[in-house]
Amino acid sequence: KDYYEVPWAALRCMVEPAFAQRSLIEHKHYLTNGRVVTSTAVNVSEREVVTSGGRCIPYDYLVIATGHPNTFPTTRSERLQEFQE
Repeated sequence: KDYYEVPWAALRCMVEPAFAQRSLIEHKHYLTNGRVVTSTAVNVSEREVVTSGGRCIPYDYLVIATGHPNTFPTTRSERLQEFQE
């Protein structure tokens, strides 16, 4: 997903949807010297990753976050909409 969700704030967001604006944080707001790539890796070498879309992404440090299956939206705007409903 393209955002970080403060987990302990979810209950408050359900009763006060406007609070979600502050508890759903886009990665770019706290990762100022890096980038988050959300994709499937098909090949990893010592210096680059090839994604399922064919992108070759060079790296100095690689973090592999395998994630987990969930039902949460992958974009911040979709999650904000959920709290409004």
